[in-house]
Amino acid sequence: MPPATLSNVLTSAGLDPHQSGDAIVVESAHFTLTFTWDEWLRAQATWVGELSASDYVRSIVAINSAHDARATPKMMLDAPTGLTTVLKADKGQLQAFAVEALPIGDGLSEAQLAGFVAAAFDGAIDLTREFHALYPERSPQERGSMLNIKLVDASPSQTVTPVRVANWFMDQGVEEVPYDAASGRISFELGDTPVDVILDDPELLKIQAVVVSDRDVEATEVLHLCNRANLDSDHSTIFMRSDGDDVDFVATVAVPIRAGLNDFQLSQALHDGVVGVVGQVRAVINQLH
Repeated sequence: MPPATLSNVLTSAGLDPHQSGDAIVVESAHFTLTFTWDEWLRAQATWVGELSASDYVRSIVAINSAHDARATPKMMLDAPTGLTTVLKADKGQLQAFAVEALPIGDGLSEAQLAGFVAAAFDGAIDLTREFHALYPERSPQERGSMLNIKLVDASPSQTVTPVRVANWFMDQGVEEVPYDAASGRISFELGDTPVDVILDDPELLKIQAVVVSDRDVEATEVLHLCNRANLDSDHSTIFMRSDGDDVDFVATVAVPIRAGLNDFQLSQALHDGVVGVVGQVRAVINQLH
């Protein structure tokens, strides 16, 4: 992906990007936004406030609630010196991150980049709000950067529709693709794991796997496990949801689609999304056992 195109989009939006190694970085009063790319374009927002080991449990509880409330961004806690090292010593610095991602496929248009920058900025603001609410004394008081960006809706050929998603599954050899128009879901099972492709939001493609825990769990242990799983996963976000007496594990891949996806990008999103959510939720369940 040509970094100059991304830099131009960021500059046109009123931001001041700079190159740092293979990444493009935008500094704000409340967060640093770092763009990297391989097969996917990623934006990682890092909150500027200081966190320590003693903040870990409170912070992962808040992150789990944020994931339950909305599909994006993916939020995590890590440590510059290694999370395990800091938690074992019960001292040291932690950092709060939020990540958005978009499949590049055979190349992103300027409209897709603009839509992604807007989504990344929104995710960074969500991260800032979560941690400002937790630790207002550690958050800068000045106003953050303003984004001035023109968003373009997807063309008819690149709009993500149930028909395009169903066609992709049929291309994979799935003969029947059940779509529920009322819920906007295509539902199926991969192995014994139920998966939904959710198309109820024109700006977000969501792929989700939900598995009910078959054993009693200790909340702090599970939330730590989810945070580690989110650090390890390239695409998927997992969180714990209480449902009466049951505990669900919900893994989600959410892709911003306001500017649409071409066939290559949609295939990449669906393939990596399905593999990501199923692999992540199975890994967490297996670790609990």
